[in-house]
Amino acid sequence: MRRGGRWLLACLGWLPGLVMAEQTLTLGLFAYRPEAVMEARYRPLADYLSDRLPDHRVELAVMTLDEIEEAIRHRRIDLLMTNPTHYLQVRSRNSLTGALATLISSQHGQSVSSLGGVILKAAGNDAIQQLADLEDRRVAIPGRRFLGGFHTQAFELQQAGLDPQRDIQVHVTGSHDAVVKALLAGEVDAGFVRTGIIERLVEEGRLAPGQLEVLDPQRLAGFPFVVSTRLYPEWPFVVLPQVAPETVRRVAVALFTLGPDHPAARAARIAGFAPPQDYLPVEHLARTLRLPPFDAMPAFTWRDIWDRYRGILLGLLGGTALVIVLLVMLARRNRLLRHQRERLSLLAGVFSHSHEGVMITTPSGEIREVNGAFSQITGYAREEVVGRNARLLSARRHDSGFYAAFWKRLEERGHWDGEVWNRRKNGEAYPQRLTISAIADEEGRVQRYVGLISDITRVKQHERQLRHAAQHDALTGLPNRLLLADRLRQAMAQVDRNDGRLAVVFVDLDGFKAVNDTHGHALGDRLLVTLAGRMQEQLRASDTLARLGGDEFVAVLTGLESPSDVQRVLDRLLEVTSRRVTLDGVALQVSASLGVAHYAAADEVEADLLLRRADQAMYLAKEAGKHRYRVFEACALETRG
Repeated sequence: MRRGGRWLLACLGWLPGLVMAEQTLTLGLFAYRPEAVMEARYRPLADYLSDRLPDHRVELAVMTLDEIEEAIRHRRIDLLMTNPTHYLQVRSRNSLTGALATLISSQHGQSVSSLGGVILKAAGNDAIQQLADLEDRRVAIPGRRFLGGFHTQAFELQQAGLDPQRDIQVHVTGSHDAVVKALLAGEVDAGFVRTGIIERLVEEGRLAPGQLEVLDPQRLAGFPFVVSTRLYPEWPFVVLPQVAPETVRRVAVALFTLGPDHPAARAARIAGFAPPQDYLPVEHLARTLRLPPFDAMPAFTWRDIWDRYRGILLGLLGGTALVIVLLVMLARRNRLLRHQRERLSLLAGVFSHSHEGVMITTPSGEIREVNGAFSQITGYAREEVVGRNARLLSARRHDSGFYAAFWKRLEERGHWDGEVWNRRKNGEAYPQRLTISAIADEEGRVQRYVGLISDITRVKQHERQLRHAAQHDALTGLPNRLLLADRLRQAMAQVDRNDGRLAVVFVDLDGFKAVNDTHGHALGDRLLVTLAGRMQEQLRASDTLARLGGDEFVAVLTGLESPSDVQRVLDRLLEVTSRRVTLDGVALQVSASLGVAHYAAADEVEADLLLRRADQAMYLAKEAGKHRYRVFEACALETRG
């Protein structure tokens, strides 16, 4: 069907005045190959869905990405199959909860639910042997928004040190087939296509085996296509928000019951559909390449905090305002007695509709009244707490001194505000912002206490996350340079008080750069995590192991009686860092050079100088042949390999 006729059909199906408007579903399909090929392959799938959906007819619309987005804006399509990176953009711009299913490809009876990218060159082109050889080369791609045709290869180029936007000459052809055609014609030096294209063209007789070669081929067990990149989840099947929930369920049942032997599956060369896969790897790729919707990364500002925690902040402000209103009205009780009914009605409304929990008790702590927000926070219904003492809410995490200070301040000032730990009905302890005000009579005797509570669990969790992220290395979880400096200063202060000793060990891995260059940063990062764990096991709980960055670590050893106490730890560190590590079948081995600086109570050395001394000793160990340690102040005598 010509594109104009197809759009006319889609538009006619959308018009509200026609009888079949509510019974037509349009399946939008991204045309990553020529339209005629896509139409022939997926028209049986649309017919299959029509058969499986009572009172519905599914129309197929093969479109470019721009046409898909235009159709979504005008609600001209209801179902969508597109590549995962485009799906992320669609999801960010529309009210989508996620993909309904993930496509399962088929090759010679083998089912796969992943895709990747293929980097091609003409057979016999010896000038291109590795990814770095693509610099300044002419490279054909089907389009800049193709996952398997550009994004996956661009990610690998970036990992190899090339900028895919500047270091290669990109020629956009419009389709995968056109990429192969341009490569065979000698118009470009290399080409990017998605997995499965080469096999399909060979089967169709449009490409002879051996005409093209795959650059940087990956041997992945159970994956039937040639591939040059990492694998990512296959295409998602998406249902747009305007489709009725019952229809969505029927579509899901139809997709999941499509077998590999069904004519529609064989025509599309698929094995059916699986439950939606985790598209987080695609999101990571898009973030790394700064693809939409991650092409703009705003700075974290106070406005972000306001936007994220607006409800909590407004609640705290509202709670504070409520307490002020209560105190003012109660203080003016004698002079405003004739307005008591109106005032009580106002207070009752505020009390009932407040988003903060309110609890009113007698001076002895017996609960007299609570509001609905109190029940939501604590889990206790009003009937379960009225008449009982407020002590039933205590999590018993505060000592007697805390409560003594609490009552003293409350008696002296008539109010108390702070953070406490209380317990919900289910036994869960949680942090709470508590404001208590004393309500006194005309003679100053306390008659009631009014408590205003807010659940600050999420605030505390966020504070802990920020504090941990600021003080720990994101890769290994070890203390970072900031936390190391604090712990080193504390350890030195303890040495000064107890007349003891400590040692600072500067660890630098030997040969780690070669691992990154040969096997990639991902495997190098895993090696760092493994070695960090090994070194941590050799230290005591009182010691500290920190990562400064790259392959540099620092250990602070405390509680030493003499400089010789550290030798056994150094020997173990040398041994575990040089022990072979096997990751994904790859055997890796590095070593470490250690520099040691001692500190005793009598020394007048700052923490920064102590670290520099250990660093200097480490460099002497490097110069002496690596895989050994040297001690500052006696470098010529204290050497071990």
